[in-house]
Amino acid sequence: MPSSAFCPCTNTGCELNPVNHDKGCDLCMEDSIKTKEVPRCLFMQVVDNVESVNDWSFENFARHIFAKSN
Repeated sequence: MPSSAFCPCTNTGCELNPVNHDKGCDLCMEDSIKTKEVPRCLFMQVVDNVESVNDWSFENFARHIFAKSN
């Protein structure tokens, strides 16, 4: 169970995943902000298969949001 009760991310191999430290989502969010990317957990809400995502940019996230709304 992640140290962040609401974290849906199943990528436990990622060192930033809350199961691998005691800082909750902070490390993942900080990294995402630095790299100007959307965190995996948010992509998980709009794509059917997050494993197929290779572009974590805001622009790609927006394309998925737009596609879902049409």
